[in-house]
Amino acid sequence: MNGHQPPPVETIGAANHNLVTPCHEGQRQAHDPTRKERSYIALAFSGGGWRAALAAAGVLRFVCEAGLLPRVRWVSSVSGGSVLNGLLAVSRERIAAADFAPEALDAEVIAPLLGAARERSLAMALLRGAWRAPWRTRTGVLADQLAKWLGLGVPLADLDQSCSHVFNAANETTGVRFNFDAQRIGDYVIGFRETAGTPMRVADAVAMSAAVPGPFNPMPLPGIRFPCGEGADTRIVDGGVYDNLGLEAIDDLHGPCLIVLSAGGLFRTGWRGVLDHVPVLSSLKRAEALLYRQTTALRTRTMIERFKVWEATPPGQEPPPFARRGVLFGIASTLRAPERWTQGRPERLDGEDPIKLAQYKTTFNKIEPGVAEALMYRGWWLAGATLCTYHADLLAGDLPVWRELPPARVW
Repeated sequence: MNGHQPPPVETIGAANHNLVTPCHEGQRQAHDPTRKERSYIALAFSGGGWRAALAAAGVLRFVCEAGLLPRVRWVSSVSGGSVLNGLLAVSRERIAAADFAPEALDAEVIAPLLGAARERSLAMALLRGAWRAPWRTRTGVLADQLAKWLGLGVPLADLDQSCSHVFNAANETTGVRFNFDAQRIGDYVIGFRETAGTPMRVADAVAMSAAVPGPFNPMPLPGIRFPCGEGADTRIVDGGVYDNLGLEAIDDLHGPCLIVLSAGGLFRTGWRGVLDHVPVLSSLKRAEALLYRQTTALRTRTMIERFKVWEATPPGQEPPPFARRGVLFGIASTLRAPERWTQGRPERLDGEDPIKLAQYKTTFNKIEPGVAEALMYRGWWLAGATLCTYHADLLAGDLPVWRELPPARVW
């Protein structure tokens, strides 16, 4: 023995001295007395680039037009869905001051989202940002662009807490979901700490939620200490690698109606692309797609089973603890909606094929105006169709009809 320590063994970039054990129970999710309140609503928006953000905006537009937005108490999101969630979070107080009018939502959320999606090129912005600030990471440059484009430079701790806006990322060091919201940041392994006193902006939380491994680097959180883990480094990446549906943050809500949009990419059976001819890389990419399909399918199947248990509970009886109330749909979902909804509301806008919309490339570069509107309409139509089918009691009075989109607004 020469007295020298062996080099650390590293797995996915995390050394063995960074392995940690779960934090004690007191550091886990805080008790929330509204978790059983059945008048409330929780939204979950998946990842999927502009495809997910625009479809989520359609869901949000329906919720607002149906008069349900004041009852939304949780919005959980991943990646592309987090862009929409961030826009809603920084403008919620102004929308509330306008009595949650659909016109206020259009002005504060829909118009700037359309401006960013249709008029901006993220690739060019990242190149310019990296050239002007070479000391910034790609994820940091993304956060700066989101702050500049969409006004997301607001401190995360300053958000209105009448609604919990949760931005989901993943921690490569601990292997679990990493939580960002106005009250707390952290995960159940290293524990949670108050967001106040940290430099976190909404833009930072959204960028880390959308930091797809490869194009974007894992983000450390230097100087931010957590209760457990003995100071192990955090390495934050896109939340989609752990839970692309954003369900884990809200799946313990027994009472509120969960409205879940799955806008992630579709698995193409038998599909062969350019990468399928590249040795090793093709196998790795296909395996990654299979793992994504499996985890998403398992989460989807479990939540739908919970919805079915709720629906099967006889009137007047308390649903069992496993049951959940809600709907879950994807862009390509099919269902036979009641005539109350379909009358005057075609399923397809200008004949757009839902399958093609669901297969639209996952990107944050410019998106065609027609595709942007079709994606938004698809989210809007599915939200109305599913709620009319399964939870019509939430929809009192006249149902919304599709309104012309506001002009895109570029910051």
